Amino acid sequence: MKGRLARSSMQTSLMLGLRVATQAMVLVLLTRLLGPHVYGSFAALASLAVVLGMLPNLGAGFVMLARNAHGASGIADVWRYAWPLTVLLGLALLVVYVVIARFVTDLPLPLLVLVALGASELLLTPFTLLLSFALQARERVPLSQCVQWLPLGLRVLSALPCFLFTSDQRLSAYVMLQLIASLLGVLLGFAITNRHVTFDWRPRRATRQELRDGASFAVMNLVAANPSELDKVIAVRVAGAHSAGIYAATTRVMNAAVMPVTAMLLASLPRLFRHAHTPTREGHRLIGIIALLSLVWGAASGALLAVCSPLLPWLFGASFMATAQLMQWLAVAAPLLSLRLSAGAVLVALSKPMQRAAFEICGIMVPVGGMLALAPRYGTHGLAIALIAAETSMALLGWWLVRLRLATYRITSRDDTHGAS
Repeated sequence: MKGRLARSSMQTSLMLGLRVATQAMVLVLLTRLLGPHVYGSFAALASLAVVLGMLPNLGAGFVMLARNAHGASGIADVWRYAWPLTVLLGLALLVVYVVIARFVTDLPLPLLVLVALGASELLLTPFTLLLSFALQARERVPLSQCVQWLPLGLRVLSALPCFLFTSDQRLSAYVMLQLIASLLGVLLGFAITNRHVTFDWRPRRATRQELRDGASFAVMNLVAANPSELDKVIAVRVAGAHSAGIYAATTRVMNAAVMPVTAMLLASLPRLFRHAHTPTREGHRLIGIIALLSLVWGAASGALLAVCSPLLPWLFGASFMATAQLMQWLAVAAPLLSLRLSAGAVLVALSKPMQRAAFEICGIMVPVGGMLALAPRYGTHGLAIALIAAETSMALLGWWLVRLRLATYRITSRDDTHGAS
């Protein structure tokens, strides 16, 4: 089991490593292209779109994973209702996004630019995620990450021509080119996935049980995205666009540093879902290994971030000089973030998505309150303190809930043993 997990995690880590490198390139290009003030506003708008982008699929990807654990036809059957649902919900949420986006930031943007930014995350990205889940259900995790990487890789090409525009035109140009990149990414993703997965395009209505199961996963996904995205939206309002740009760039680097933990979780999800269906001692040991590796890598990445923090202004430009000092604070949150992500993934696989949503809702309340109280006086340092407090509370509560769930499995096994004897 350890060997299989290690091999799959290594292959997935290579793809996620490519994603991290690509995300770093996009981040560096955007910070140099836009500067702290405009980048802070753009990060808030993008984060809002990412959060709402968790909803169009209504958890259909996780339903695929769970259904495929019972039979190979589960992917095609779920796809029949997933794709029309994604289109309809995505269009409805696009309208909601355009309305809310105007209140998130004071940056004047044409309606067409807001629509393009929303369409990338609310219509095209959800389809990319569905394709990735289909491959993941087939235990082709590295390839699933390749499909997710394609639109991101094309966004690098989208950013480069924007340097030819004047400073007040660069953001609009990037958003429009990003929309084209996302569309090309989806088309290429379909071409790749179609070679390994058979899709049934006959639309059907989702059953009440599918909607109920999917909605619980969607709520969990929405809440899970908030700790990493909602803070960018709040930061613009409580600390100003310039400080929010510094904070957003620094936290993006920290999130990228724990990407190997995400690789391990993606590689282990199919086995965790099977463990939830048929509990085994190996499944229990797998969860223990996940906790240990999450802590070790989180601590190592935090130390690496602290040591390399002086390089950030060199990467992002002189206007981002404050990122070097801020990273010294945020590095503390890296192991806590790793533990929070792993606890959430385990709870989802153990059929407890609402428990994940519950502990992350509690975690969301901490940074919101902390940022409102600390950011106006302490600026980016106040934002960092609020984030550290939030990750600490979520990591502790998340793994406490995992422990309770595993204890229930052990009690059930003992009862079954006594009954058999």
